[in-house]
Amino acid sequence: MIEGTAMHIERRDFLKGGLAVAAGVLWVGGCGNSRSRTTCNRNIGDAHAGSVDALVIDPSGAVLASGSADTSIKLWRLPDGALLGTLAGHTQEVGALAISPDSVLLASGSADTTVKLWRLADGALLATLLGHTLPIAGLAFTPDGAMLASGSADTTLKLWNVADGSLLTTLAGHALAVTDIATSPDGTLLVSSSEDQTMNLWRLPDGALVNTISTQPGWVNSLAFSLDGTLLATGGKNDGDAVVLWSMPAGVPAKTLKGHLDEVKAVAMTPDQSMVASGGLDETIRLWHASNGGLVKVIEDHSNFINALAITPDGKVLVSGSADRSIRFWHLPAGAYAGSASDPALPVQVVVSFTC
Repeated sequence: MIEGTAMHIERRDFLKGGLAVAAGVLWVGGCGNSRSRTTCNRNIGDAHAGSVDALVIDPSGAVLASGSADTSIKLWRLPDGALLGTLAGHTQEVGALAISPDSVLLASGSADTTVKLWRLADGALLATLLGHTLPIAGLAFTPDGAMLASGSADTTLKLWNVADGSLLTTLAGHALAVTDIATSPDGTLLVSSSEDQTMNLWRLPDGALVNTISTQPGWVNSLAFSLDGTLLATGGKNDGDAVVLWSMPAGVPAKTLKGHLDEVKAVAMTPDQSMVASGGLDETIRLWHASNGGLVKVIEDHSNFINALAITPDGKVLVSGSADRSIRFWHLPAGAYAGSASDPALPVQVVVSFTC
């Protein structure tokens, strides 16, 4: 629990037209100060009808996209969090999202084994990419936007030509499910993590395997490059459920950040590389100093697993997505609560009462 706060979370159903939940973000001021003893209440509406499993913010910082177990993708306007629209087309959980460097295209990956390309401006479906045989676990555009990489539980990665949606090549090198992928900011490397307890480094654009890094005694679930490409943050099921910072491109562990009590599902790094955020099955978000590995804050506000994290391009706001169906916003670097994104059409709200 956050130091100095006492929290009670209660879920209750309500009929449309009954208890009201405002669309977009409910901004809250004055909370999160452990010296204050004011009683605060906030209504946090559900963002999705199912677990929130993927988040991505476009490079301009104007749009947040979320993917869910309810099979939908939702687009939210930043910074106010207003709901812009819902994209329907997948038939199973949407667990991977990526936005092109020019903010034109949104890529989504689903447990239905498909990758879809959408035009971000109006939500038009442009293409469905077929080829994987098991759920999509990760997506990443190359920095020039010419290629899209996908990683799947079928153990393979695929490189796609964005211009026409054609398959360029299939990369085989993992023995078990791929859990996440990331491209280096300079576009020379594609990194993949797997339940086979390795990370593979692939050369771009040809996809040659250049290095395999052991992550034993566990595996990595989430990858996040620093803006300059010199650090890679990973979180997973490993020794002490730790977050690890790797020196890149050598792939050598630089720091290990321990504190989570269960598997880490998501990591994110601020653009200035000063802070790393992590979240997972222990239902907490942890903020860390990247330079020395020191713990800045533990946020215990969600009521279920933390599945996804994203940080705005200016580094000022952290966004979290959870199995509790909510999307929440946090001011950085302090980690103070900033609001939540909610869809007023959904018939559930979360009532949070706490002392701050």
